[in-house]
Amino acid sequence: MKLWVSIFVVAIALVSTGRAAAPKQKITHEMVLNAIMTFRVDPLSEDARQAGGLVMEFTEQSHDVVVKIRQKTLPFLSNKSLPEKYKAILLAAFVVGNVDSQLLRHQKKDDSYAGMIQMIESYRQTQRKDPTLRIAEVEKFIEMQSRGELKGYVSS
Repeated sequence: MKLWVSIFVVAIALVSTGRAAAPKQKITHEMVLNAIMTFRVDPLSEDARQAGGLVMEFTEQSHDVVVKIRQKTLPFLSNKSLPEKYKAILLAAFVVGNVDSQLLRHQKKDDSYAGMIQMIESYRQTQRKDPTLRIAEVEKFIEMQSRGELKGYVSS
């Protein structure tokens, strides 16, 4: 578990690098929901990187949501050949989808399935900009989703 916490912290740093050091302010649900919309427009943009960083910071600080970072749902994080840029985008997408689901349902309960659906969507958006991108772990999840097996896999 410590490995995943370390990866999560590194990903937050990757996503939020470049933001000026500013005094800590309370991140509101409205700010997070706006950041989620920004991230979804273009996960590769600078605005999305900052928005993803805000959502991840909120997740780390807030008692209103819980996101489980697991090897089962994020196996690509241990893929040493995958560039950090893509790891950060996909991790942020997973967190964005998971947090969005919880805030919209007003329910503090991990929703890894919603996170994976957002991760798949962000992966497809990334592929439109980089058609050569193929991440076997995510492709497996896409196949599972097309067969209607992803939700069961995540909840098992």
